[in-house]
Amino acid sequence: MRVYHFLPANWAIDDIEKRRVKISEIEELNDPFELWCVSQQDRRLREALRGFKKEMEKSYGMICFSRRWHSPLLWSHYAAKHSGICLGFEVDDRGLKAVSYVAERPNLRIPPTVKSMEQLLFTKFKDWQYEEEWRNWFRLDERDGDHYFYPFDGFVQLREVITGPICQTPKVKIDEALSSYSDRVHVLKARLAFKTFRVVRNREAFRR
Repeated sequence: MRVYHFLPANWAIDDIEKRRVKISEIEELNDPFELWCVSQQDRRLREALRGFKKEMEKSYGMICFSRRWHSPLLWSHYAAKHSGICLGFEVDDRGLKAVSYVAERPNLRIPPTVKSMEQLLFTKFKDWQYEEEWRNWFRLDERDGDHYFYPFDGFVQLREVITGPICQTPKVKIDEALSSYSDRVHVLKARLAFKTFRVVRNREAFRR
């Protein structure tokens, strides 16, 4: 399936050159309700969930993708206010799971089942649904500098590079970063739509 990952331009170029994508650590995530999404009227449950979240922070992180790249909010929030770059990946369907968006916090079944654990890992408040998020969790192994990364492989393959409407990164720099790729990667320029509140392809730029 085709999914998209938004980044500031310099980080996107670095990921293209090094053939990798950053794994986000839990403490970096912008939603404070991550792993905290269920109803918690019982104090013992709150304590248990705090412990669970702390253990997850030590060992796991996630990679988040969006199903589409046309939302202006995604460009604003995750791609440096439309000056960044969106990377389009072909990802094996088995490697991702869609996030469920809910209006009310669900009850956690006790004792936890596989389904209830997935509820903790893949549930967010409905106001986040504009992200159309697909994600997966990864064990944190070896840190590279300040971060953890997942290498591009047979399950995660770069297929598109979409520069934001006000991105200043020249196409030649993107082409240089892609020079070692054997498979073709499409480079597109985005613009604001003329009739809708969407970000769309600028067909007058980056033709190839």
